[in-house]
Amino acid sequence: MSEIETNDYQERLDRISELFAGLVAQAESVSQYRCPYRDRNDHCTAMFTCRNQQPINDDPEVLDCGNDGTFDYSDAWQSHPRNRDRMKHKIETIRLEGQRRRAEGDASGGKP
Repeated sequence: MSEIETNDYQERLDRISELFAGLVAQAESVSQYRCPYRDRNDHCTAMFTCRNQQPINDDPEVLDCGNDGTFDYSDAWQSHPRNRDRMKHKIETIRLEGQRRRAEGDASGGKP
């Protein structure tokens, strides 16, 4: 077996990176609407209760994922889905405050 030339090696790395970039882009796209606990057979693999779980043939041991991809599944297993909007607002407020402090050069991190 001969040694791989540096250029050949770099070309192979570039090709692999190109292939994985496509996979990552597809995975990122799918993650926006497909439940991460849904397997390729549409069975639910979550180890917790989710309102989208549906028993298959009345067998409580095997559950189908009822998410059809038309909604944001993330609040399906939250215990208080109404708190989601409040938390999103709070996170946005914190983010904006951090941006303001960085713009003003305040690195103290203390409260105003």
